[in-house]
Order: sequence, then structure tokens, then C-alpha cells
Amino acid sequence: MFFNLVIYPLTQIIELVYQFCYKLFNHNTPVALIGVSCAVSLLTLPLYIVAEHWAQVERDKQSAMKNQINKIKAVFKGNEQYMILSTYYRQQHYHPIMGLRSAFGLLIQIPFFTAAYACLSNMTALNTKGILWIENWSQPDNFTILGITVHLLPIIMTVINLISSTIYTKGFSIKERLYPYGLALLFVFILYNSPSGLVLYWTMNNLFSLVKNIFYKMKNPVKVLYILACSFVTVFILWILAGHRLSLKRGLLVSCCFGLIYFAPLFVKLANHLIDKTFVTLKDSFKLRTSLFFTAVVGLTVLMGLFLPSNLISASPTEFCGIDSIGNPNFFINNTFFQTAGIFLIWCSLIYFLYHERMQTLISFGLTSLLGASLLGVFVFKGDYGTISKLLRFVEVSNVDSSLAAILINGISILAVIAVIALLIKFKLARYVSYGAGIVAFSLFAISFYNKSIITKGYEHFISTGSNANQINPFIHLSKTGKNVLFIYLDRAENTYVEPLFEEDKNLHSQFSGFTLFKNTVSFNGHTLLGAPSVYGGYEYTPENMNKRSDVKLVDKQNECLLVLPRIFTESGKNYTAVVTDPTWENYEIRPNLSTIYKKDSEGKKSEIYPGVSGYITDSKYTDYWYKEHSDTASIPVTSKTLKRNLLWFSFFRCAPLALRPAFYNDGSYWSTDKESDDFNDYIDGYAALDYLPQFTDTEALSENVYISFTNNTTHDGLFLKTPEYVPSSHINQNAKKADGVFDYANDRSYHSFAGAMKRVGEYFDYLKELGVYDNSRIVIVADHGCSSFETDFAGEDGKMDEKFSKIGPGHFHPLLMFKDFNQTKTELTIDRTTFMTNADTPLLLLNGNSSKAEKLIQNPVNPFTGKPLATEKENGALICTSDRMFMPNHSSSSYVFTVKDNQWIRVKDNIFDSSNWNYETVEAK
Repeated sequence: MFFNLVIYPLTQIIELVYQFCYKLFNHNTPVALIGVSCAVSLLTLPLYIVAEHWAQVERDKQSAMKNQINKIKAVFKGNEQYMILSTYYRQQHYHPIMGLRSAFGLLIQIPFFTAAYACLSNMTALNTKGILWIENWSQPDNFTILGITVHLLPIIMTVINLISSTIYTKGFSIKERLYPYGLALLFVFILYNSPSGLVLYWTMNNLFSLVKNIFYKMKNPVKVLYILACSFVTVFILWILAGHRLSLKRGLLVSCCFGLIYFAPLFVKLANHLIDKTFVTLKDSFKLRTSLFFTAVVGLTVLMGLFLPSNLISASPTEFCGIDSIGNPNFFINNTFFQTAGIFLIWCSLIYFLYHERMQTLISFGLTSLLGASLLGVFVFKGDYGTISKLLRFVEVSNVDSSLAAILINGISILAVIAVIALLIKFKLARYVSYGAGIVAFSLFAISFYNKSIITKGYEHFISTGSNANQINPFIHLSKTGKNVLFIYLDRAENTYVEPLFEEDKNLHSQFSGFTLFKNTVSFNGHTLLGAPSVYGGYEYTPENMNKRSDVKLVDKQNECLLVLPRIFTESGKNYTAVVTDPTWENYEIRPNLSTIYKKDSEGKKSEIYPGVSGYITDSKYTDYWYKEHSDTASIPVTSKTLKRNLLWFSFFRCAPLALRPAFYNDGSYWSTDKESDDFNDYIDGYAALDYLPQFTDTEALSENVYISFTNNTTHDGLFLKTPEYVPSSHINQNAKKADGVFDYANDRSYHSFAGAMKRVGEYFDYLKELGVYDNSRIVIVADHGCSSFETDFAGEDGKMDEKFSKIGPGHFHPLLMFKDFNQTKTELTIDRTTFMTNADTPLLLLNGNSSKAEKLIQNPVNPFTGKPLATEKENGALICTSDRMFMPNHSSSSYVFTVKDNQWIRVKDNIFDSSNWNYETVEAK
């Protein structure tokens, strides 16, 4: 309870800033930690100013009384001295307990240090490679000098702390100087064996403290600080916008937020005007402003801590029952209530009572306005986001963005609410505002109490009947008599892993009977955005050929490629239906919404855009179901940990203005730094779909022939699995690492993920054989690109890659490509090591097979969007675009072309394992 009330709110600030800086600065851990330290220092600056004010008041008082106290102590002894001093203190309106005012600075540091220690000491996101002598940010640093190993960071931290203390205590008495010096030495003992990330954070805190102490010595510290802040913000905004660090919409939002610093002087003038003119009744009445303050914080606590969580869980109580051995879901509501109470009842109260009447007036008005805006967001601007999972992710929408019109209406409404509150206070009706906030708080509490009773009844029903799991309905309807064409797309599946995996598990040979592995395969880019289009649509959608079609938007070409094969099959007149799952980068959104497959009428009813082509989302949709079914083998408390943290963030999301909701939601992560849970969740999002492939499938075909495009991301997310089955388990150490220079598959996360995916696919093929639909199925398993910079396939006899390969990193362009035709009689996997292939061969493999004797399903297939025949274009090899940052889709969805540097095009042909066949090429921009 103490942690949730006092420490937890501070840990959320640390997590939010860390994740924001980590993403903004290209996953740079030390920069993210410096950003956290800077943000915390700035946020606590007003508190330190107040603390310094009270400390100075105490020093001035002690200085004024010093001579008289010394005289009393020199003349009187024992009880007589005590009585005389007590009388003197009363005359000076002073009590010895007031001496604690000088310790306010230390008292403020304690909860922030505790929060940083609790958060950063256990932050799995810090388990990353360090810099210089620091090996890992989650471990203490080791620096060796003259054969002696020491932790250097804590020593640097202490030196900075001592310098800061020297500047701060200049002019103080010897007694007053002892405290900061002693504190500096104390921290070196506390943090000496702590993780490097935590020590770097506290070192930067000390550095900022040093800067702050220097500012205190200046004549106009506020003016200097304002000028420096404006300069920093200007550079920061230019860097964000010019460097395309964020999408255009989010970049503008962040820029606007930071740009508010320019208007700081105007805000100060406005605040003074409001206090002296509009809010004079609040300023002059402690009782009135404090009443308004408390009704506001109680209302916010009940709204975010009780009402919203209970409203969510009471809608389906059994879904939240029995999660990770936590029985009654009311536990999560109570936990969120204490977290919210910590923010509003504890910290807001602390800040409120630290200040005098002017700041108290602004705080009470600000929190009342926040309550009004939050109620507006919860009850008026609810948003239509569809179904939400137990992990608090929306499963039916690709994002939570709102239209510009809705954002403007929402903003105007919030301003109107704030204006009404201000007018009521101006006309001396503040008590009615307080009454209204109190009534709202009581009403929300009553509804929350009712919701909790519903949850309790649901839990009792759960106990008596057990869990009622949702059923999985088949949507892959295969034909026993016609042709089944299966396109299985495994994102970032690596070709190099197939042979060692099949060597490890000989049973895979029979499961993948009839398949051929094409070893000599390349992709056209090392990332999904430009590597995937040619896989779906063929050679018209390689980077080079997409660039030639400069009259068509990139986003439109992306959407085209996803439907080339479904349309060819369903429009061939040969009685095909097509099923497409999780179309990659549809509309240049990370999460597809199937808008290229379905259209909605005025009543919201969906219908197929292209008759016979249907679409489904599988990624993350079955995660909750999988966790429920695998509580024994995967007992990691992912769901409970996520709920205990993210219910509070979900409340923030619901209360936030529409413009800020995407920032709070953050693609469903809510700015969490729990990398262990996030990694597990990310893997299960895709893995569950593979695991349930048999349950997705039946033989109730809706047509004579069937085309299936199944996209899955399991192989993209590295996770160590339980061997030899390669299934997710909570008993696996996720921190294992490969030894330098040794390619050890047992300690390779990506290999584990690949093995888990391939084993589930192999089991699916066994199921197809049981159904009697394997032989009449043509199947391609393909990836958009590879991953590893080092692959044994490209190494020489000495186990090393030559200099040219080391520079290129060919593993990024070495995707998986496997093919099985109809009625194959081979009982084991065949490996083709010589035929030059690209993953853009996929469409023609599915349509025409791999030989002149293979059955041609569609004669002379034509791209339905361009009218051009599908054909191979590899007589001169493949022109690979190696750039990993040509454009951001959110910026370029309206652009026609992308540009890359001359040294980022490589032509490869024939044997891809011979570095002499890889040559840089200049491509003229069009």
C-alpha cells in the first residue's frame, strides 16, 4: 500500500520518460537514462525551490538567534538553560522542530531515490549492451586499472556530488556543510554495487544538481534558464521534424507540447491575472479553495481508480477471474485505486500544502478543470475502439487516432468546460462547483460499488462453474476434392536455421514431406516495409520497379500487392475463394484493419470489396485464449503484471483528450518498460495463431478451390523456448547470450522462435494429412527478409565471413523459401542449393509451380491492378535495396517515390554465397 501510494506514481514518470526517450533516440539506453534524469530534475525543480526557500528561512532564523543562543548557553546550564532557551524560542515564535525545514531537500529526495531504485534496479529494458567499460546497463560496471577492478561510475557520481556540495554550501557553517558531504559518501556505499543504469541516472541527477547550484549563484537565474530552455526546445523541435524521428502527426504534437515553453512569460502573467482578478475569492479563502481542491482530487481518484476499472471488468467479470492465481478481479480494481490515490490524494496534497495561497489557488482550479475535462472524455467523447483484450489492447482497430473534426470539437468542449468553471469562481459561485464535484465523486463511487458487486457475483459464478472459454471458429475451409493453395508468410524467418533444425529433429522431415528448401534465395530489402511487397505481388513490387511507377502512391502500391494473388484466383473463373489474414502494412499501418478487403455502408455493415475475398485478423486476437489454456506451461504472470500496471494507464487513456489518447495508448504498450512481459506478449500474439491453425481449419470448403494467405509474425520476435518441443514457458532464462564469435543455436533467441514456429507448422501439416487435404495442396512458406548479420552459410572454411560480406551483412537478405507442389511423393525435405531464387518468385510458384511439368492453375496470370503479366525478372540477378531508413510510412503515404544513396543498391546473381557476386550499383532516381 505504501509503495502504491507514495512510490508507484514516481515510477510511472520514470517509465514514461525512459520509454519516450528510448524510442525517440533510436533505442539508445544511456541517452534514455539521461532523459529520465533531466525530466525528473525539471519536474522536481519547483519542489526543490520551495524546499530551498524553507531551508533559507531556517538558516536566516538560526543566524538571527545565534548570538543570543550562544550567550544563554554560555551563562546557563542544565534545566535552567533548557527553560531559558524555551522561553526565548517562544518569544521568537520558533520551535526546535522547525529545524526540520532545512531537511526538506533531503525528504524530497528520499521518495524519488526510492522510486528510481525500485524501478531501474529491476527494469528488464536495461538488459542491453553498454558503452566504453560498461558491459551491460543492468549490471554494475567494472573498470580495471593497475590490475584492480573497481566500479567507476559510483566514484564519478560521488566526485560530482562533492563538487556540487562545495558550490552549494559556500558561505555555510562547518556544521551545515557536513550534511551534504555525508550524504554524498552515503550514496556511494548504497549504489556501489548497483546496476550501471541506476548509477548513471543518479550521476546525472548530481550533475543537474551541480548546474542548478551554479544557477542559484547567478543574478538572473530565471531569465538565463528561460533563454537556455527556448534554445534547447528550438533545436529539439527542428531535430524531430527534420529528422523524421516520429510520424508527422506525433511529431507536431510533441513539438507543440515542448513549444509551450516559448509562452512561459505569458502563462505567468495570465496566472497572476487570474489569481488577482478572476480567482480572488479562492485566494482570500483557505476553506473555499481547499474544499474545491479536495472534492476535485477525490473525484479524480474515484473516476480513474474505481469507476473506469470497475466499469471495464464488470462488463465481463469471468474474463478477469483466476488470472495468474489471483482469484477475484476486484484485486485489480483495489490495486488501481491505491495507485490513483497516490497520485491525487497523496502527491497532489503534498504539493498543494507546500505552497502558499497563490499557487494553491491555481492548483485547486487546475485539478477541478482536469476533473471536468476527464468527465467529458469518459461520458461524451468515448471513442469507438471495438473489443479490448485482457491485456488492454484493442483487437479490432489498427490505431486509436481520431479525425481532425472530432479532435477540434473535443478541444473546444474542454475549453468551454474550463471557461464555465472559471466564470463560476469569478462570480463567487465556487462553493457550487465544489458541491458539484462532490456529487460527481459520490455518484461515481456508488456506481463503482455496484460494479464491484457484479464482479463479485461473476467471480462466484466462475468458482462454481469454472472458466467459460471462448470457442475458436474455423475460417480456413479447405477442399478435399479441389485445389488448395496455401501461402504461409513468416515474417523475418531465416533460411539458415532450417538445416540445423531439421538435423536436430528428424521428425520434421516427414512432417514437411514433399517440400523443397531453396538455399540460394535473396530478398530485395532487409526490412518488411520494402521486403514484403514483392513477396505478395511479384517482381512488379520490388523497390526498383515500385520506384519506376512514380505516378502511384507508395501506400497504394503496398495495398495493391496484398491483393494481387487473391484477385487473380477469385477472378479467374475457376471457382476459387480466397482468405487473407493480417495483410502486412495495409494502408501503411502496423496493425491492419482489413479496409482493403471490406467496405462499410452507411449503417456500418461490412461487405466484400472483391467478391470471394475475405479477411481475418489473427495477430494478438487469440493471446488471451492461449494464456487461459496454457496456464501450467506458461505460468509467467504476464497478464496480472500487465493489468496491475496498465489499468491505471487505461483510465488515463479514457480521460484524455482525443488528441492525446494515442500518446497514452502507445500502440497498446502504455509506455511499459517490462521487457520480459512485453517480449512474452509479443511472441504469443503471433504464436497463438500458429498454435491454433488446426482449430482454424476444416474441410467445409465454400468453393471447389481455395486460396489461403496466412501471415504470421512469430519468427520476428525472439524468445527462448522450452526444448525440445520449443514451446513458450515461464521457466526459461531469457537473459542468455551468445558467446562472442560462436554461433550457438541453443543460445540464439531467433533460432528458438523459428523452431517454435516451424514445429507448429509441421504439426499443422500432420493435421492436414489427417484431414486428407495435404496432397491436393500447393504450399509456399516464405519470409520477407532474413536477420542475422552473421550466418554460417556465408562463412568460409575458417568459419569467418570475408570483409565484403562482413560489410554487407548478407543474412539480412537471406529469407526462408520452401515449396511443395501437389501430390509430392518425396518423404523427406529436399534441399536445392544451386537454383537462384528470390522471394518475389512466390506468386508464380503458387500459380505455376516450379517446373514446366507442374500444373498451371491460372494460364498467363495478369496483375489485376496494372494489367501486366506476372513474370520473373532475374536474368540479371536481383537488385537489392540495402537502405534501412528510406522513409517513414506516415510521412510518405502521400509521396510518390523514395530515394536512396548510390551505395545502397547491390546487384547479386547466381551463387549468393560467393561475395564476388555481390556488387554495388548506382540507380538513377526517377
